[in-house]
Amino acid sequence: MNEAEFIDSFRHDQKKGHWWYDFNPLCKLITVLCLGFTSMIVFRWQVGLPIFVLATLIAATTPAFKTYIKTIGIMFALSCILTIGVRLYVHMGDPGPVAFHIFGKPVPVSAVISCLDMTFMIEGFLGIFMAFFLTTEMRDLCCDLERLGMSPTASFMVLSTFACIGSIKEKLGTVRESQRARGIETEGGFAVKVKSVLPVLFPVIISSMTGIEDKTLAMNARAFAARGKHTSMRKIAPASGMEKAVTIAVFLLCIAICVLGKLYL
Repeated sequence: MNEAEFIDSFRHDQKKGHWWYDFNPLCKLITVLCLGFTSMIVFRWQVGLPIFVLATLIAATTPAFKTYIKTIGIMFALSCILTIGVRLYVHMGDPGPVAFHIFGKPVPVSAVISCLDMTFMIEGFLGIFMAFFLTTEMRDLCCDLERLGMSPTASFMVLSTFACIGSIKEKLGTVRESQRARGIETEGGFAVKVKSVLPVLFPVIISSMTGIEDKTLAMNARAFAARGKHTSMRKIAPASGMEKAVTIAVFLLCIAICVLGKLYL
């Protein structure tokens, strides 16, 4: 992209040529909130599993799929351990038919169903939110919210928070590379990585917080807090009729699922 094309790109709505990436960020957020909290409210695997599958299918069409599947795989393993340690133990003495035996002890069907409920509630909730955060730029969402009346100060706080998270990750990577250059072991198992990161984690966080303060001073020097209409170099297309219709349909569907799920599941 040459200089003229780069400048001209700010005169048009930001598009990436992908249906999910280009879906209006606010409509996307509402859709994700509806699906995520439906999985949590109903708390049944019959609801959590389809939401998890939907999130995975959406992520599979995006370049962020590798990151998604790696992270969701770790979350799945942790949720399985949690359910086995909590739900399975609690329901081991339930009456009813037995699903299988573990070390000679019968595991009732109700205990297995309880584990599935909790596992797919977690996976459905986390999966759909991961599909959102991995494919949505916060600056686009804040730009859309500002157009609806959100304070620019609140927008700056949100963006600074997410930028701080990215800055911490980047600085930790730099520190680990520096430690490796000095002969300090940073590769290996989980315990080795944690041991190499913990001594520098607090200084890195403090450094990132200082960076936010510098940005705040720079914004104040540019009269960011001055009254008046704020302008933006980035343009986001307003939600189309189709995007609004899809969002409303998902909202109504989630309400119906919550009501019917509580009654019949």
